[in-house]
Amino acid sequence: MPLPPLVAFALLTGLVASLAGRQELRMSPRPIVLTRGFAAYVSYACLVVVPISVYFYVFHGDWFLLYMVDVNRIPSAIALIGFVGQAGLGALGFLFGALLVRNQREVVVGVIAAVVTIAGAALVLVYADRLGQVGTHAQYHGQFGLEAYTDGPLLTGALAMGGISLAGLGFLVARLWLTGRTT
Repeated sequence: MPLPPLVAFALLTGLVASLAGRQELRMSPRPIVLTRGFAAYVSYACLVVVPISVYFYVFHGDWFLLYMVDVNRIPSAIALIGFVGQAGLGALGFLFGALLVRNQREVVVGVIAAVVTIAGAALVLVYADRLGQVGTHAQYHGQFGLEAYTDGPLLTGALAMGGISLAGLGFLVARLWLTGRTT
């Protein structure tokens, strides 16, 4: 997954997690950041979403950044700030969703989650030409030595990382939903 859809995915997972943890959020008088649901979401973001972004950045960096910037020119501190920002955006999504859930506005959270999903899918469609070719920044802009997305290891990595992220999200949602029902 390239960066723009992964950013949308981080926001989406925060919103979905707030919906899944709605029982705890409604019943607990604690601040949202002190709930078990928030801790579980931050753990998911830091242990699943961010490492997936790091994988694509390290192994397929120019493709990950849609060939807009040469990954070799980005200082590592800037990349680190970007990864922390991605986790922070997901946490903000959880916080925003939790505020709406506490005000009994789950439908609004669902609509926002749907809009974020559509926006993430639209980004993939808009950049389909860039995503279909794999190479370095110089190869893409010079139009030489590129290989198709389906011909190299990127497809395998994307399938593996997509499966890990969805399995992790499924586990997170199940955990939040089930623990909310037992409290």
